[in-house]
Amino acid sequence: MIKILIVDDNIKRTQLICKEIETRGLSRVSVTVCDSADAARLELHALYDLMILDVLLPKKSDGVPQAIHSLKLLEDIYNPNKRYLKPNLTIGLTAELKDIGEYKEKFEHRFAVVIPASMNSIDWLTKIMVCVDSVLGQEQKIISSSTDKLLITIHGIRTYGKWQQTLKEAINKYSREFEPVEMKYGFFDLISFSIPYLRDRKADKIARRLIGVLNKNPEKSIYIVAHSYGTYILSRALSMNEFDGKIRRIILCGSPLQHGANIDHIVNKSDVTINECGTSDCVLIVARSLLIGMGDAGRVGFSRENGRDFINRYHPGGHSLYFVESEHPTFYEKYWVPLLTTDAEPIHSDCRENFVGEDLLDLTVKILSLIKPVVYFAPLCFGLFYFLKL
Repeated sequence: MIKILIVDDNIKRTQLICKEIETRGLSRVSVTVCDSADAARLELHALYDLMILDVLLPKKSDGVPQAIHSLKLLEDIYNPNKRYLKPNLTIGLTAELKDIGEYKEKFEHRFAVVIPASMNSIDWLTKIMVCVDSVLGQEQKIISSSTDKLLITIHGIRTYGKWQQTLKEAINKYSREFEPVEMKYGFFDLISFSIPYLRDRKADKIARRLIGVLNKNPEKSIYIVAHSYGTYILSRALSMNEFDGKIRRIILCGSPLQHGANIDHIVNKSDVTINECGTSDCVLIVARSLLIGMGDAGRVGFSRENGRDFINRYHPGGHSLYFVESEHPTFYEKYWVPLLTTDAEPIHSDCRENFVGEDLLDLTVKILSLIKPVVYFAPLCFGLFYFLKL
């Protein structure tokens, strides 16, 4: 993930830059916009890869734009006694080069390049995007220089996990540093999944294999992506307390774990845990309503606070929305590749909206989840009663 700071009081110009980055699908780019020199100073306590700075800038918001304010900002950044962090690359923007005036030489000394950016033309935008591409390319070279990461993927039931290979190929476009491990266990049928004993027996068997993989790679940075039943397997594995290491990122998606479940054993083992939720995941509605021990945390989220080490994210779509190939960029290119390849902070996403019948659906699911033990054990009770009667 590269960080860009735009310091410009020209709203139209900043909007054009942001829109161009979004149009190109540059999911690995994070943009922060400031409209004054003082606002930029607040941001520059963090390191930015690229700063795009208007030569004529007000000191404070809604102030009078003057070249002296931009120059003083640059001097503060370059001053070793000030606590501001100098961006790796700085580009100057000006409607007219003559606006630099008496500070021309000083500006040119500080800027990598000064681009005329008149609103009568957008040629300047092309030049800026060339610089952005250059910074992205440099970041990619750094990422690809090491090979000490392990990417573990775990698929769900009634599938052979073809998405695992697709995700690996998407990651390889940006980085060759990952050693992929695809946890496979064949086609697990719905009936076996519905029976708690068979479900847990299968999960524990795979969980022990997963623990073996983790313990064999203590020196590697570990990243895990688990879908559906794969999240259940991961939960069982980490609850065994047989792995003492730390996991860099855990991504759960389409999880049938109960939304009120205590997942401290997962969150405490990871620097960051992300729970991806599909707001229209009908599979999880059925799981919570009819299957003992199952829930819909991959639809409604886990009942815990979002923070630095955990976040629920909500997206429109169903149980397999994360692997739709027709979208460009794909879901995992937009949300997962930056997390995995650059250790970027997870971006927030919450598309939830109230809809007609929401209360009724919620009430129905709750009632069904409460009475489902009766559905499971009623036939057994009737059978025992009939047998004892005989």
